[in-house]
Amino acid sequence: MISLHSVFSGPFRAASALRGARVFHPRGVLFRGVAELDSRWWPVPAPARVPVTARLSGAVGTPDGVPDILGLALRFSLEDGPWDILLATLHVPTRAVLLPARGWSTARYGSLMAYRTNVDLAPRWIFAFPEGDQPSSTSVLELARHGVPLLFSLHVASARGPLVPAGRVTLESAVPASDEAQPSFDPVLNHPAAVELWPRWLVPFRRDAYRGSRSGRGASDASARSGFLDTAGT
Repeated sequence: MISLHSVFSGPFRAASALRGARVFHPRGVLFRGVAELDSRWWPVPAPARVPVTARLSGAVGTPDGVPDILGLALRFSLEDGPWDILLATLHVPTRAVLLPARGWSTARYGSLMAYRTNVDLAPRWIFAFPEGDQPSSTSVLELARHGVPLLFSLHVASARGPLVPAGRVTLESAVPASDEAQPSFDPVLNHPAAVELWPRWLVPFRRDAYRGSRSGRGASDASARSGFLDTAGT
């Protein structure tokens, strides 16, 4: 019997195979940096400095001056393994409504799905806002030419609560890598044991979307768990 989740993954597999790239956010720039996590919410000792791999990307790759849904993928390198957090520009008050941004400098990124920890069962969304100088357009090429550092403030919030400052990310160096050589980011596979995505019923659909996208390009689930520069992505 074919499961609903298997049927759901099919369109992502086909779309990825057709374009030979990630279904969404096919073009991006890779960075290395550090995160300073200064909120008790994080399931790691705080304050802490955590190595970060990040990818900034555009969902569509619109012409310069045309708004696009921008993405910020973060991989925290924890002692127990990677924690991948995928953020996209959204309407912050509603938490889950995607909103195109006019430029990297004005983007407001959020996690769309919430997180819960084993010590805090209340769903919390994660947000990142640019600080300092970043390009005013959505051009990935302009972002690549802009240089580092790139700074972001981190925040967490409940469904109706205020944004609570939770640290910052500093991207210190760009990593020259083609889109095909950039790593996978998968928040379903890569997260601490003390953390889960919420609502739980959406997790299998998101898992199969990522799996279908990788399968369409001939990449395995292992590619989302392996080293820094892999030939897959979501």
